[in-house]
Amino acid sequence: MTDVHCIVPARIGSSRFPGKPLFKLCGKEMIVRTLERALLADCFGRIVCATDSEQIAEVVSNAGFDFVMTGPAATGSDRVAEAARMLGLDLVVNLQGDEPLVEPSVLSDVAQELALHPDCWVTVACPLNPAESTLETVVKVRVEGDLAVDFTRNVAPADAPRWFQHQGIYAYSRVSRDEFASLPQSAVEKERSLEQMRILGRRPIRIVQSPYPSVSVDVPSDAGTVEALIEKEMLNRGSR
Repeated sequence: MTDVHCIVPARIGSSRFPGKPLFKLCGKEMIVRTLERALLADCFGRIVCATDSEQIAEVVSNAGFDFVMTGPAATGSDRVAEAARMLGLDLVVNLQGDEPLVEPSVLSDVAQELALHPDCWVTVACPLNPAESTLETVVKVRVEGDLAVDFTRNVAPADAPRWFQHQGIYAYSRVSRDEFASLPQSAVEKERSLEQMRILGRRPIRIVQSPYPSVSVDVPSDAGTVEALIEKEMLNRGSR
């Protein structure tokens, strides 16, 4: 599906985990592991890292991936919008750089959904662990039919069955992306620190349902869990 591309935004200055893209998981930088997962999806015309950090650009380049330098950006989607304009790309999947274990088949499903519905945003919902219903580093999405109707960080345990976990993947066309970037940050976007709230209600956000739990790295304490899963995956590959 060479008409759909993948851009991975990455910045050094994460407030919850400074320097996160360059943190090494089992000896390899997180941003490189995430780019490699995009490559495994085998569905993208181009895979590019968008960053404002020369350190990240150097690591990405040394690993054999393309990069584009952007200016400061309020959100990952703002950074992706700038990068896509520079590269002249239309249909783009935004894979956040802290997803080193994203399932490649899910990326392929997202790319296919975007190609079928280029007038919409596309994102991913996966099973929510009820024990994480009040954990604010785990973003939740409520779904009706094939569409997202709300996103939040904290839901009452009794309401958890009505919600899914949201995975950090967005997909959009040039028109949808530039519409987003032209809008000011909304109050609810700032309050929840969720960029998708800027477009929710203005443009449909279609949902790809994933059976795989989302395991991303939001804060330093997540790294140990992710490293253990990477080691398990490496062992499983070695035993085949």
